[in-house]
Amino acid sequence: MGDSHQNKDSRPLFLPEIPDLVGQLRQLIDQVPAGRVTTCGGLADALGNRIAARWIGHFTLHHDHRADCRCHRVIRAAGKIGPYIAGSEKLKARLLVDEGVIVRSGVVDLSRFDYDGLVSDRPLEKLERVQDDLLSQVSLRRRRRIPKLVGGVDVSYPRPDEGVAAYALVESDSGSLVWSKTVRRPVIFPYIPTYLTFRELPILLELVDGVHRAGKLSPVVLVDGSGILHPRNAGVATHLGVVARWPTIGVTKKLLCGEVDIDEMQPLQSRGVEYGGRPAGVALRATGGSRRPIFISPGHRVDVGFAEQVVRRFLRGRRLPEPLYWADRLSRAAGAGG
Repeated sequence: MGDSHQNKDSRPLFLPEIPDLVGQLRQLIDQVPAGRVTTCGGLADALGNRIAARWIGHFTLHHDHRADCRCHRVIRAAGKIGPYIAGSEKLKARLLVDEGVIVRSGVVDLSRFDYDGLVSDRPLEKLERVQDDLLSQVSLRRRRRIPKLVGGVDVSYPRPDEGVAAYALVESDSGSLVWSKTVRRPVIFPYIPTYLTFRELPILLELVDGVHRAGKLSPVVLVDGSGILHPRNAGVATHLGVVARWPTIGVTKKLLCGEVDIDEMQPLQSRGVEYGGRPAGVALRATGGSRRPIFISPGHRVDVGFAEQVVRRFLRGRRLPEPLYWADRLSRAAGAGG
């Protein structure tokens, strides 16, 4: 991999130590005293961003439940009791009542029982600052020539705590897969929208190191994730490009931010996406078989026009361009292999 910006700890800048968000969430839940409750939104705010509330709700229903777990003290935003991992809502209500919380018709009065003393170092805010600082290093360059070989990278998850990253090297003229590599490793950071970088970048950098050692790095790579078409203009494609000093293009199936009219798009038609008052990417209907477009944005060292040209060059009747189609397929196959 290209020489990354290094700090005194030999850790690439813009790749901080990934926080143990699950551990920090458990600590927050443990802070809620008997006779009080909190909400997923309140816990998310304590972690530094309300957007984490949905993940927290999922966690409360799927975590490794312990006998001394206080997760019954986590309720819904409107004060409703909500589901309980260890039993029925009635059981959850009974546990709260036994601790002194008044529950009426399955609802708790948050103005009286909500606990507002949660303390944390707000790790999600720290990660946002990393993304903000990254922007000073992003370069959007005009390029003209599509290379003969283009790579694609994607990550699949055979288990919530394990990822498989795949790199597919594809020929531009034929669309044929010519070389590939996969890596597998534990993943500690959960999926939270706009923070995908911190879930996937560590495994992607391990993959890129292996590809580099094999001498198979492509001149440009497609990434299954956002480039600058991201609320902080720093999606995983942009982050990977800056840290690895590699031209990157982000491709997603959903739009995280920006404005574009996708009604009645024709096959192979594209429309510009604006965000923050400037062009940030394009929506492209890749096939006639699907009315849902894909969303393309430059990551690093490319511009919007070149990003679209590269993706178009690799469309072969599928919704995804060939490098990402193969990376997705290879990562899933490697994950299924155990």
